[in-house]
Amino acid sequence: MNNLGYWKYQEHYWKTWSGRYVGTLISSTQPLAYGSYSGYKIAPIVLLFIYVHAFIYFVRGFTLDKFEKWETALFAFLLLFAMITEMPSVAGYFYWYTGYYYTLADIGTLYLLGYLFRNLNDFSWRKIIIICLGMILLIGMNEYTLLWLVCITGAVFFFNSINLKRFLAKEFILSLVALVFGVLSVTAPGNNARAESGLYPTALKYNLIFSAKSSLLWAVHNFSQMAPTLYVLTLVLIPFAARLYNLRRPEEFRFFDMHPAISILVFMASLWLTYFPSYWSIAEPPNLRGQCVINFWTLIGWTYNVFILAFWLSKKGLMTLPTRMGILQWVVGLYFLTSYFSNFNFRSAWSDLITGRASRYNKEMIARTQLVENTKEQQVYVPKLQNVPYTILIVSEKFDPAWASVEVNNGCAEWYFKKKFFYK
Repeated sequence: MNNLGYWKYQEHYWKTWSGRYVGTLISSTQPLAYGSYSGYKIAPIVLLFIYVHAFIYFVRGFTLDKFEKWETALFAFLLLFAMITEMPSVAGYFYWYTGYYYTLADIGTLYLLGYLFRNLNDFSWRKIIIICLGMILLIGMNEYTLLWLVCITGAVFFFNSINLKRFLAKEFILSLVALVFGVLSVTAPGNNARAESGLYPTALKYNLIFSAKSSLLWAVHNFSQMAPTLYVLTLVLIPFAARLYNLRRPEEFRFFDMHPAISILVFMASLWLTYFPSYWSIAEPPNLRGQCVINFWTLIGWTYNVFILAFWLSKKGLMTLPTRMGILQWVVGLYFLTSYFSNFNFRSAWSDLITGRASRYNKEMIARTQLVENTKEQQVYVPKLQNVPYTILIVSEKFDPAWASVEVNNGCAEWYFKKKFFYK
């Protein structure tokens, strides 16, 4: 970006690497692009605060502010806790600068869905335009968000049109905008250029049967990994849903009117399809940052379907759902407490602080950076890190956890410092 200029870089990236037209804007606007190392360290903190607010905003829209503030906060906290628990890479999602457009896509999705739920009963054309603009931005961030939005908007238009036996113009506009900009992103020349660059030398690329089968198997595998947390979360969601049903007024919560069979079908199909682009283009599963986005959508989709099913059962009078958890609240509380102390994502964070590993690592990095900046030669010999925090650990001797790869291609360190690195 510094060599080509801001807008020329966007064009270059579009033609040679990816169709993420908004993701490119984000990655070229992040602090390191302007030489701000301090800004790079501050950015994840800002992201975390916005992330928390986005979950609260989503829950408020999802429940139409029917709950007490502490209940809304608890609901948002449980979703956030479950999300962090199931992140395959906290470092890649929050701390790595190319992960920003994955994280921001999920933040934007929470705000968009919260806005949509809150305004569904007053679906004016002005609000349609706002939602369309939001989708255009989100679709340009990554292919996983793209797929979910295309699938969801298409399903809402198709099934609701059949159910109401009339053409729904506003829903059609939403689905059309998602599809058009999705196609625009997918067909960008950079996607094909990257796939054919030699980085992914396999004959399985563009193999329909392999891609479909592998996507299905990986979707089942990943969902099975998340299932225990989702099942326990459901024990909390059911009473929330039952209370919300009892608090509703006529014409409220229209977004829960879909038949659960259709909703679950769309959820499962979207989950399967979200893996397809990766297997189709590079014959590999998504990277860990992309998997974080998929896990996010899995969590939101699961939560939505629990409420859909609860409302349907209550409306049909097939089951009286509990509005209080009773003794189960202690079981759920114990589960989340043990998760905090046993789950790697949480344990690594507090153990790095308690053991002093994070502090020692910070001193090592300051010393290493000073060594590089004080060395006039273009080749620099740096010491291996001795106190790598578990929160950013990459389990491979090939990679330097702090500066990507050293003695292989030098990665972001060479790009930032404009020097070659070797281990002492």
